[in-house]
Amino acid sequence: MHRFHRRLACLSLAGLLSLPLARTASAVSYSDLPESHWAYADMIHAARLGILKGTGNNQMAPSAVLSWGQYLAMLTRAFAPQGYQSAMDSGLAWDQAGYQAALDAGLILENDFLPVDMADLGASITRQDVAVLLYRALSSEALGRTYSWSPSAEELSDWGSLDPQHQEAVAALVKLEIIRGKSDSSFGGSDPLQRCDGSVLLIRAAAAEDRVRSGDEMDLTLRFVDTSGKAVGSEVSVSAYVGQSSSYLTSEYAPAGYTYDYSYSDYFSVSSIQSSYTLTVRAMTWAEMQEEEFWDKVDRGEATFEDYYKQDFWLKCQGENPRKCLLLFGDENKRRFDSYEEAQASMATITVPIWKLSNGTKVSSTTTLTVHSAIAEDVKAIFTEIYNDPEQFPINSTSTFRYVEGTTGEHNCGTAIDLNANENYQVRDGKAMVGSFWRPGENPYSIPEDGSVVRIFAEHGWSWGGDAWAWDSDQTTGYHDYMHFSYMGG
Repeated sequence: MHRFHRRLACLSLAGLLSLPLARTASAVSYSDLPESHWAYADMIHAARLGILKGTGNNQMAPSAVLSWGQYLAMLTRAFAPQGYQSAMDSGLAWDQAGYQAALDAGLILENDFLPVDMADLGASITRQDVAVLLYRALSSEALGRTYSWSPSAEELSDWGSLDPQHQEAVAALVKLEIIRGKSDSSFGGSDPLQRCDGSVLLIRAAAAEDRVRSGDEMDLTLRFVDTSGKAVGSEVSVSAYVGQSSSYLTSEYAPAGYTYDYSYSDYFSVSSIQSSYTLTVRAMTWAEMQEEEFWDKVDRGEATFEDYYKQDFWLKCQGENPRKCLLLFGDENKRRFDSYEEAQASMATITVPIWKLSNGTKVSSTTTLTVHSAIAEDVKAIFTEIYNDPEQFPINSTSTFRYVEGTTGEHNCGTAIDLNANENYQVRDGKAMVGSFWRPGENPYSIPEDGSVVRIFAEHGWSWGGDAWAWDSDQTTGYHDYMHFSYMGG
């Protein structure tokens, strides 16, 4: 059984499978390319594919004009990558390599009507000349996949200003919706091409090629890195298919002990124009490794699927599950205590280490917590890890077991913990319900979403109210309880 099909339990319970995985966000960001930019998704995707390079100093320069050398390098990295690499290996400069690879691939011709030669690669390239290059780069299969309702280039207001050679290319690309015209309904054929437009046109052309090659088998080289960009494991050569998802490739071929990071959202599909990918992974949690070991036992005939929900790795998975219910209530179908007396009998009072602030200085201290006895040792471990973490997050208030008749919250069960209630308020659509504010980074008692407290509780299978019931931690929309951590996700 493939790892991709196995390892869904903890992820689904944590709500991670409901994330908008089609986002093209990447760990790499550029100060001059906000997500609101119209070409953001395609430029980031082009950068991921190695087609587009940044301009340095964390800049992408989306509005900068492209030269012939720059665009030919981009084009051949996409549609003639082996030729481009061979030209680079021969000692040519990057722009000369693009020209030579384009010449070898028939994207530019000897005695071409296109105004380019090896000596003038610094000249700006126009939109109409790029149309010709893309027209030549696309396969006949891709060019032939148009429909009766496809748009016509004659609808462009400046169609008549194009010569027949450029018209042929523009007409084909308009039918494929690679070219869509400018906001004033013109094509602007003689206008210089900007980096954002050049990236978008290339990605659209690649998508047109992918549509006719969807499902084709490809040989890929995969490289894995963690979210900091550090290499993990060795490169691997695999067979994959055009259109296959990055999440599948990562989950299937990641180095042992690593897996796809759904929260990272670096999601894309295999493209027909790219045979080498860098995939981002994270270290597997204890629960995920235990689940992996369980399925290995199933493969060896040492366990059966009926044993699945009895495994202890479920205790470290976020959210409610039968194994947690069995631990807490002795019955996998029971979710809450029936009375205060029953709940009280299951509680234990523990002492845990914490950091406090005294005149702005962190000092070591302890506090007592009343929690369900079945998870008392786990809670001790959580607070000890928080205490030992370099962040040394300070705690000024806690709230644990409190039984309120007529309610079904986890505080009734001793499986919920509130920290620093005033500084981590409960809020709905920006309106405070309990507490005063949540200002991580400004107030030391506010819990950062990417800090040690949230991370450590999550590693032990606890959910954080800051994002458990909403898409993210944005306090202006949805319901958030930033002080709240719960073992059953409630």
